[in-house]
Amino acid sequence: MVHVMDRSMLRHAAWIARSLGRGDLFPFTDADISELAATIGVSRLPAGTRLLGAGKLVEAVSIVEDGEIEVYHRAGVRKVVLQVLREGDLLGDLPFFCHMESPYSARALTDVTLIRLDGDQLERLLSTRPVLCRRFLYSLASRIERMTRRLLGVTQGDLRRQVSMLLLDETEERGPVLSLPQSTIAELLGATRPSVNRVLKQLEAEALVRLSYRRIEVLDRPGLAVEMRP
Repeated sequence: MVHVMDRSMLRHAAWIARSLGRGDLFPFTDADISELAATIGVSRLPAGTRLLGAGKLVEAVSIVEDGEIEVYHRAGVRKVVLQVLREGDLLGDLPFFCHMESPYSARALTDVTLIRLDGDQLERLLSTRPVLCRRFLYSLASRIERMTRRLLGVTQGDLRRQVSMLLLDETEERGPVLSLPQSTIAELLGATRPSVNRVLKQLEAEALVRLSYRRIEVLDRPGLAVEMRP
């Protein structure tokens, strides 16, 4: 008979099987899920919690089960937001796998639920469970591709085009609603909040988006995509 805690961990492991990487390409077996359930830990942390510190070694990798995490770097007094992690994304994988100090910091933008895999356990799982290894690899590669695409977009066109690209990218797989404050969007683009606000107001006036507190709903993807044309 499975204990209550084991059942809880099995639910979290089953969630990983559905949400991490490409489950359609690399499905987990029952044995994969059972072994995951025996090794993971779960943390629920309030908004504002610092999760990684720049210059520190990373001893575990976490999977975001719920909530949003801001990954950022400080250049003097200026904070540069590199990425916002959401459900199914990995935290700390790049510095962990490279055996390096973290080049960035991270904090919880909202209350978050993290599934944690400690270093020794993760190394063992990745060496004995090839499907899990591929899922981790796919997740890492897809986030790097997403960040590269955004950085390339920042170098092309005016701010309106950059905002349009960010909205399209961030809502492509997660639905039409982006739950981020405009200040974070500005930091992601290296722009000022007032200038981003002006662009968003223009897009709203043209019925391309709808704005509310910490929330942007994309109403017309084809119309917004027109902004991406040369």
